[in-house]
Amino acid sequence: MSTVADTELEKFVTEDALDGASKAHAEQAAQATREGSDGADDGELERELTQMEADADHLHKEGVISTDDANMKRAEVAKTRKLFRDLPGEERIAIIKRRREIGRLLMERQLSGAAVVAVRVRLNHTRLKPLFEQWWPYLNRMSINMQRFGQSTFGADDKEVVNTFFEKQLASIEAYAVEQLRVAGGYRQQKEAELRANNDFVFEPTIPMPALDIEVEAYSRFSMRVLTAIMKFDRTMDHFDFMVWNGIRDQSDVDDETVRFLKKVNPLGVRGYMTHLKLMTTVRSL
Repeated sequence: MSTVADTELEKFVTEDALDGASKAHAEQAAQATREGSDGADDGELERELTQMEADADHLHKEGVISTDDANMKRAEVAKTRKLFRDLPGEERIAIIKRRREIGRLLMERQLSGAAVVAVRVRLNHTRLKPLFEQWWPYLNRMSINMQRFGQSTFGADDKEVVNTFFEKQLASIEAYAVEQLRVAGGYRQQKEAELRANNDFVFEPTIPMPALDIEVEAYSRFSMRVLTAIMKFDRTMDHFDFMVWNGIRDQSDVDDETVRFLKKVNPLGVRGYMTHLKLMTTVRSL
């Protein structure tokens, strides 16, 4: 079996985040604070924990995991809830900043033996930069490690359950991003035509300095699809800028649309981050 190079960074990530699985789960509490976060709220983490409980029940009923394993998963969820509730707000902000910093470092390190596709990532809008930095580097690394070590980490049946979750979540995000771009583009085109027909002045805003402009190495079709969905919504936000500048839509309405997208991506990011940490325990044992 091929192995992933166990870099010092990967050791750092695993040792720091796997001081206990529940501690790593508790890090998601940072999302409760809007300032410095990706816009998700407390309810987002609670929904993720509830889904984890449901997954444990489902796997147990299907005979994939034993009663002891199911009880252990439920106990981890209960412990995470308590840690989450006790976590001070300043620690939440520090944790999310730390995760973004490690994510940036992951993107700078190359993975030995991996077939990659280089991609230029330009995100015009600041609201999408923390979303990208907080989740995509881990989803990217998780996607290749799931291919290499998913079965030895989860078992064949459990691996399929995990992959099904990711596919379902990503398909929903992709469909949403496509629809939002289509609707925003069509509405902008219609309103712009009306303005010009009335001889009104039409502002055409641009963003000369993007929030993010880097080249990354994608490890799988899955991570490319995640990246494409984020960049597609960034284009949607270009249409939002046009509509705000020309008085077609209010800024608060546009903000609500943006937060809605961030919250759709968040469950995928949370589960991808946790799966990455789980897979790293397998990588380090080889």
